[in-house]
Amino acid sequence: MQNYPQYSSKQKWIHWLTLVLIVFVFLLVTFKVTLSPYLGGMVNVYLLHKSFGVLILGITFWRLVVIKRQGVPDVLPKHHKLQRILSKSIQGVIYLLLMIVPLSGYLMSSRSLNVFGIISIPAIDMPNEAYQAFHQTHTVSAYFLAVLLIVHIVGALFHYFWIKDKVLQSMLNRN
Repeated sequence: MQNYPQYSSKQKWIHWLTLVLIVFVFLLVTFKVTLSPYLGGMVNVYLLHKSFGVLILGITFWRLVVIKRQGVPDVLPKHHKLQRILSKSIQGVIYLLLMIVPLSGYLMSSRSLNVFGIISIPAIDMPNEAYQAFHQTHTVSAYFLAVLLIVHIVGALFHYFWIKDKVLQSMLNRN
């Protein structure tokens, strides 16, 4: 078996857990009307949407701590400068959006943020225009995040199917 750089198992878990949570939160809000009767009403749909958003934010901060402590493997060859710049730029913006989307979601509401019915984070009193600005920021950045995640996935598949290197495998199990 060919040896290639690997992310740590902790980094892999964080990566894939974040993806699953993002897909879940997106599907939850996209199909809120359909899911509402099964989840006990629209209030519960939004409770879950917001709670998992807070969880994504927490996991993102944890991910940044793990990256700071462990670093990341150098999976792209040094002579592929454009690929390296694109890859790091897209990853950096994704991390930034993983913080902006939940924070703007919290700030767009004039109500306390109830996290899984356990913790209540008080709302911040702002002018109505600020709530609207954060709502727009939340919506635009969420769609931008979705687009960048698709670009990220396409890039990984491009490496796997066309370049035939081990970039994708660095985030998968060795087996």
